[in-house]
Amino acid sequence: MKKMFLIALAGMAIAHAPAWAQTQDEANAKFAAQDWTGAAADYKALLDDDPSNAQNWYNLARALHQSEDVEGARDAYLKALEAGVQSAAGAHYHLARAYMALGDEKAAMEQLETLAEVGGVPGRFVENTAEFAELAGDDRFKKIVIALTPCTDEEYRHFDFWLGEWDVTSAGAAQPTASSKISSQQNGCVILEEYTAGGFTGMSINFYDSVTERWHQSWMSNAGAAVYLEGGLDEDGAMVMSDEGMTTNEVTGNIGRTTWTPNKDGSVRQLWEQSTDGGASWNVVFDGTYTRKESKE
Repeated sequence: MKKMFLIALAGMAIAHAPAWAQTQDEANAKFAAQDWTGAAADYKALLDDDPSNAQNWYNLARALHQSEDVEGARDAYLKALEAGVQSAAGAHYHLARAYMALGDEKAAMEQLETLAEVGGVPGRFVENTAEFAELAGDDRFKKIVIALTPCTDEEYRHFDFWLGEWDVTSAGAAQPTASSKISSQQNGCVILEEYTAGGFTGMSINFYDSVTERWHQSWMSNAGAAVYLEGGLDEDGAMVMSDEGMTTNEVTGNIGRTTWTPNKDGSVRQLWEQSTDGGASWNVVFDGTYTRKESKE
């Protein structure tokens, strides 16, 4: 009798063992394999034992959403946010999608405005989401997209005067000595320079660093010499960048400084100088004028 009681007790213990001990890996594996129905069932079992698991609520929401159970997904997203899910941006974004699918535009917009404050989902991605197509003309939606679009602040446009395709003429030369293509890349976050002078070629990436609040240039050519500069606009609107205080300067003991000045006629002067005496005097390394190539049309 005692033996039978112990067996029964053991059976009860097994029956009530935490589901996560057996199925968490299985649930995650099904989710990764896009077995949405199986994953949803497993996450529901896990949440019966641990309803405070924010990530499982979020994964359940995603599985239900993919299974087109939009109402169930909505409720699970709300639970995930209530539990403090780490991927809050994703939860707000997908919850807004769910609300739109359910015809609740007001709730969807509230989620999107919260997303705009949290960040984490690119504005263009939001703008191109099918569920939000009918919001395209809404001013509130436009503001959300702008808020979620990086590199749109005024500082990111400070070097736009250098954009274009150019003939480059060195000081004293009668004809162009090089050509350069300066283009906007990475949705306006990077300015890419591609420079050619006969067999010599080089390129640089230029970008505004919102953390340091300074512009940065990293240059490399087929001659193998790297250049790293930092700086920003001066009071006259010229872009001035230098390697003073950077590793290159500390190693060589020299200071490099480059100034790009927009001219009234639309050309740009690039002046590269170097100092070997701590900035007391400067020697010109390169002085050239960028003139826009004539259109072939």
